[in-house]
Amino acid sequence: MKHAYAVWLAERPGLPPEQKIQLLEHFGSAEAVWKGTEQDYMSIPGLKKNCREALLQKGLEHAYIILRDCAKQDIRVLSIEDPEYPNPLRDLPDAPAVLYVRGTLPDWDHTLAIGIVGTRRATAYGRGASHWLSANLAHAGCVIVSGMALGIDGEANRGAIEADGTTIAVLGCGADICYPPAHKKLMADIAAHGAIVTEYPPGTEPRPHHFPQRNRIISGLSRGLIVIEAPTKSGALITADRALEQGRDVFAVPANINSPKSAGSNQLLREGAELVTCAADVLSHYPEESRYLVPTASLPDRSQKRSDQPKQTKPVHRPESIRLSADERAVLDAVRGGADSRDAVINATGRSASRVLTCLTTLEVNGLLRQEGARVLLID
Repeated sequence: MKHAYAVWLAERPGLPPEQKIQLLEHFGSAEAVWKGTEQDYMSIPGLKKNCREALLQKGLEHAYIILRDCAKQDIRVLSIEDPEYPNPLRDLPDAPAVLYVRGTLPDWDHTLAIGIVGTRRATAYGRGASHWLSANLAHAGCVIVSGMALGIDGEANRGAIEADGTTIAVLGCGADICYPPAHKKLMADIAAHGAIVTEYPPGTEPRPHHFPQRNRIISGLSRGLIVIEAPTKSGALITADRALEQGRDVFAVPANINSPKSAGSNQLLREGAELVTCAADVLSHYPEESRYLVPTASLPDRSQKRSDQPKQTKPVHRPESIRLSADERAVLDAVRGGADSRDAVINATGRSASRVLTCLTTLEVNGLLRQEGARVLLID
């Protein structure tokens, strides 16, 4: 059965990810690792006795059970030897030997993936910032990578979905287990708008030590990582550290200087992380990706005060050339119908305030309207 050797290697107890990659590089394939002898294993530098003993256990029964479980639950198995394996992870020294995937992965060679992470105990400000940034980045064509946790992570996945974008959730458990349980619907939506990704086989329960491990996958899949509301000791800062080790860009959203929940993310800014106040701050960092994204010329210029900007600017795109969601179309129609303030748009559309604010920002990013304080104005 395909992938049996790769799953066997991935499940060797006591063997850290970097040694599994070392073995694959030395032997050339998972099957060759499986065929290795004790003498072969003794020639590998740094391979401890307990690891050699694990490699000498040649039974494939457990691997076959895992593969059958995956087939029954429509979970795809990807070995690092497969061409479909995500290229951003492939060159990491501790890349997962095997990934389990529910849903559809993007074309990583033509994708700008942005990770968003933060505290589970987020404030309303943090949740709103995560949802808003994610929605705008996803609408611009970015793939949003996060961890589906309560708080910042879940809002990042949810914002991308509401913008009809693509999102990836990396789990610290099996792809058949919803953690946290409250995110059952969100998990299904993520699989429909992207993919659930994990290095743990079906049936694996979440364990505390799984989450620092999964964080390297979140950062590894991402070109840049945004940290929103992270305490000084948090998984989000671990992810930021891994991102820096992997050569990824690190961004942070400024937050309340008196809140312990923001101390870590504010610390990142002091240490040189890129400051983010809107999607344009991230998109402008990747001008070479403009062939995939909304041109940066169409983004609002945050470097000038509103009073210094011309009263009207020409949109880069004609409205009919931009793909709008149903909510965005309703908001735009309300403004065209005379709603000239945020409250008026909320009343005219019947949508929630948070949804309307997200749509207004997305429409501004696409050059269809502009906001001046609470006023909303069409761009002719």
